[in-house]
Amino acid sequence: MNTEAQTTAFFYQKPIVLDRVLHKELRLKPADARFASKNQAVPLVAAEFPEACLEYPIVFAKGNDGQWLALALTGLQAGANAFVDVKGQWSARYVPASVRRYPFILAEGAPGQGDQLSLAADLAAPQLGSEGEPLFDVKGEPTELVRNLMVLLADFQNQAKQTNALAQKLDEAGLLTQQNLQVRLGDGRNAVVDGVWIMDEVKLRELPDDKVLAWFKGGELTAIHAHMLSLRNLVPLLERSQPVVTDKPANRTIRKSAGKTKAV
Repeated sequence: MNTEAQTTAFFYQKPIVLDRVLHKELRLKPADARFASKNQAVPLVAAEFPEACLEYPIVFAKGNDGQWLALALTGLQAGANAFVDVKGQWSARYVPASVRRYPFILAEGAPGQGDQLSLAADLAAPQLGSEGEPLFDVKGEPTELVRNLMVLLADFQNQAKQTNALAQKLDEAGLLTQQNLQVRLGDGRNAVVDGVWIMDEVKLRELPDDKVLAWFKGGELTAIHAHMLSLRNLVPLLERSQPVVTDKPANRTIRKSAGKTKAV
């Protein structure tokens, strides 16, 4: 799995800013999670770490623009999300907010418009059309559905910025290391996650006491420990991604390496 390819567009195919006149008749109906069925990772924000770490491996990725984001790994088989079942249902207790907000997203305004944000949607989404709940009323004003969506999306946008700031802080402290993760079972099943950023546990233990105290009070340590705990989900994710019928228990191994992948 190459996370670089996973961090570009995610689910959005045809996002466009909604117009109260052009899209006055647009409606939203319930839909399943097939839109994410090929995504091996989905965006995550730091506020979700305590819940997400119980089910997904959490890693960091750095974009070409220097911005950081956190990812919940959802599959270790090429082009397959192990959490979307054959019926299109998301088969996990906690569903990341980036999945729940689809097909909507906030679009930043043009240069010179300040921090103005507009509601955009992926018009290729099957849940958008002429059936379901209206997005605009007869006067072209946003419905309660849209008003609630804007609050949800604005919160996610702010949380994404805070997650970027957290990763930058960890990077500046020398705590993030880029590695290839190889997951392997005794029956021969294996997978590699290329070039993700994870916590350097040795350097974490070397942090000065004053910074540890500050990060404890600021909540950074909560996110750090949730991230570290989440990596234990790599083996279950491999078992979910590459299921096999066998009566024999498999030996489990996770090996981390900087730059190169070590076979076990």
